[in-house]
Amino acid sequence: MVGATTSVHIPDFPEERVSHDYLLGGSVILKQPVDGYRAAVDAVLLAASVSINSRRDQKILDVGAAVGSAGLCVARRLPDAKVTGIELQDDLYALFCRNVVENALTGRVNPVHGDINDRALPLIAESFDQVISNPPYYAGGTRPSNESRAKAHQEGTADLKDWISFCLKMVRQKGRITLVHRADHLDRIIGLLHGRAGDMTVYPIWSKADADAPLRVIVSARKGVASPLTMRRGIVLHDEAGAYTPQTDALLRNPTALPGF
Repeated sequence: MVGATTSVHIPDFPEERVSHDYLLGGSVILKQPVDGYRAAVDAVLLAASVSINSRRDQKILDVGAAVGSAGLCVARRLPDAKVTGIELQDDLYALFCRNVVENALTGRVNPVHGDINDRALPLIAESFDQVISNPPYYAGGTRPSNESRAKAHQEGTADLKDWISFCLKMVRQKGRITLVHRADHLDRIIGLLHGRAGDMTVYPIWSKADADAPLRVIVSARKGVASPLTMRRGIVLHDEAGAYTPQTDALLRNPTALPGF
């Protein structure tokens, strides 16, 4: 496997700065910073959008893996998946390594520490069957006071164009890239994929059924394919009282696929 190691090095990270959480009904153990980037529903839904239909779908790259939440969920749900996750931030990478060991996924989930702008990154172009990513959502605006959260949520030296270009570079021809991002950036995403990937599926994520616009979108497309775009109905996260809908609750508690994927 590209970038694989025989063992996972676990850097030090102060225990008092770590929370111990769980995803998919407790089947995924997740250590993450108490103050800083923290995994959200987006990561679980992104993982639920991944499917494996043949041996050609098994090698998956998670770009901007943070503490590994999406990749770990993919590996737990799909026993044939082999996941590589790349993360820039030292503290998040340290917890990603710990999470791989805690979940007994060493050998199936491989953390890589590095920057997508670094040409020396130990990854080979077009060597993955699928690439998933949750790129930074904000191009500017007020920067969060927590540096880790700021790096995770705001575009820095790599903007959305760079993220999508890297994902397309890493996935094989006719392989699939899948992103979760802000719904109001859908035009940017489609524009950046145009002419480079098709067979596109847009899956809206609605905060509530009566919302005027979706909160997020999952966009999935195949490299070098020219089939037309399909718009899905999507998923509603919360009911009128603000609680998770039964469909969302089931996806968050069980290692199941997102409807339509």
